Amino acid sequence: MRRRVLAVCCIGVLLAGGVVLLQSAPQAVAQDVKTSGVNIDIWDYCDPASFNAAFNDPTICRRSTVNGAITFGGFIAEVTADQSAGAWRFAPNQLAVRQGTVLQLHNRGGETHTFTQVKRFGGGFIDLLNQLSGTPTPAPECLLPPGDDNQFIDAGMTVSHPLGKDDVVVNYQCCIHPWMHLTITSKNTNPQPIN
Repeated sequence: MRRRVLAVCCIGVLLAGGVVLLQSAPQAVAQDVKTSGVNIDIWDYCDPASFNAAFNDPTICRRSTVNGAITFGGFIAEVTADQSAGAWRFAPNQLAVRQGTVLQLHNRGGETHTFTQVKRFGGGFIDLLNQLSGTPTPAPECLLPPGDDNQFIDAGMTVSHPLGKDDVVVNYQCCIHPWMHLTITSKNTNPQPIN
């Protein structure tokens, strides 16, 4: 009898802990970040052999394929079908942070990506990917030269990006892969769901 009571108590504690974890899980609206530095991971899953061959350039994709990869043909097929490639992304893609936060941008993929502040999401500077992703008109900021608000981040690089003190809602995209989006809302405002 004593073992049964102990087992019921243990199950009760585990269930209560699960409820607390579920209640404290991040909301779909935005991630609330309380630190002064925030990590943003930039991902892709390019296959070096097929991507480099497609462009006749050995530097297009530089990553290990130990965990697998997506061929260039598979990438184009996915973008054609879905208007994006799921493995090409910013993670997280929504944040609520304090003004003046410094973002640490980690390119964990094999390709170069841009981290470009845009007023509105649009296409990038590669016409084929713009057409396939359904964003034929480039965001004007994607046509500007590299700079503080249009950073090019090579594979394996980490770059710091301070947010402006007056920024309230800021949109970033990759101007090479235009479906890669990040929206940052100031923690000092009331975050709204992003559609």
